[in-house]
Amino acid sequence: MTAPHTYSEWLQLLDQFRAGDDSALQLMQCGSIEWTGVVAERWTRHMAETLSTRLQALSKQLQTSLDRARGDYFAISTALLLARRGLAPLRALVNLPAIPTDVRSHLSSEVTRWTTETQRSLERHAETIRHDQGRLLKTIRDHPLTRVSEAPPTAPIGQGSDSALPPSRGRRILL
Repeated sequence: MTAPHTYSEWLQLLDQFRAGDDSALQLMQCGSIEWTGVVAERWTRHMAETLSTRLQALSKQLQTSLDRARGDYFAISTALLLARRGLAPLRALVNLPAIPTDVRSHLSSEVTRWTTETQRSLERHAETIRHDQGRLLKTIRDHPLTRVSEAPPTAPIGQGSDSALPPSRGRRILL
């Protein structure tokens, strides 16, 4: 496929992304769209629906993971980490270069609102649990959904990232 430039091409990629296919983001990064009145309204609505669907799926995934954790603090921190990683493609979606600034800021605020409200809800629930001496609350605060991690820098195309690293040695075992 090629980068989207028409409304119908965008719809196909947004539907792919809505279904959970993050690879559609690569094409959308290079896309553009002619911003006319009718296209703007429909495209923005479809983009908002896509974002909403993915946030609902992420919320359901987080809830399922927390339910399965059953008080295991490591599993809870893993669930929070996976949810935070799940936010990365959504943040990339709302920051696409083809999106006008005002729409981009609105969609970005929706992602921020969801993460803030979810984090607050988790903390409020953890505060009501008294029998664990605050360990659940500490776990939730140590792994917040609101933390935005920077992506590691990538090497330019054609250059291996391993060329600058010293050769790795085997593990040294002392007896």
